[in-house]
Amino acid sequence: MCGAGEGRAYMRNAKCRMMKGDAMEQIVLNQLMNDGMCQVKLLSDTPVRPARMLRFVPTPALDFAEVNCYDTAALSLFYGEVTWPARDAVDIHLPGWPKARRVVVWKIMPGERMSEAIVAAYLQYSMLFGRMPNFAFTKQLPKTVEHGHEVFGVMLLESDWAIRGCLMVGG
Repeated sequence: MCGAGEGRAYMRNAKCRMMKGDAMEQIVLNQLMNDGMCQVKLLSDTPVRPARMLRFVPTPALDFAEVNCYDTAALSLFYGEVTWPARDAVDIHLPGWPKARRVVVWKIMPGERMSEAIVAAYLQYSMLFGRMPNFAFTKQLPKTVEHGHEVFGVMLLESDWAIRGCLMVGG
């Protein structure tokens, strides 16, 4: 999990793993970017296949994932990258907060209504944490929606720390 906010992207923990037969793979980048997209980049000394890269992507984002794999066999170095819209749990820790808050970040895709995204993020949060969220934060409310409006039992609030184009559901 990682945290992000306007003007910053936080890397997830990079990992290096030895695999069967002394093969090596290293996650060189694992981040939630400022536009609400997640990205993982992987280096390996064995071929990286799209199926391997898709294992990083949460189920609600699989249809939107973009995978690229590159083979440079002459160098015995293989590279894979996958990008997808955020649709999973993230730890957010901002200055002044005593501890991180865990929220589901849901990137709203073109053509997707905010009310639909709230319901989907609500269901994802409930599935992951076994309880219902109370709040949904967004950088900018739709013009027809007031601060504190309830959708599906979730209070929608405008927040300057939310990622533009995303809902951040929690609490």
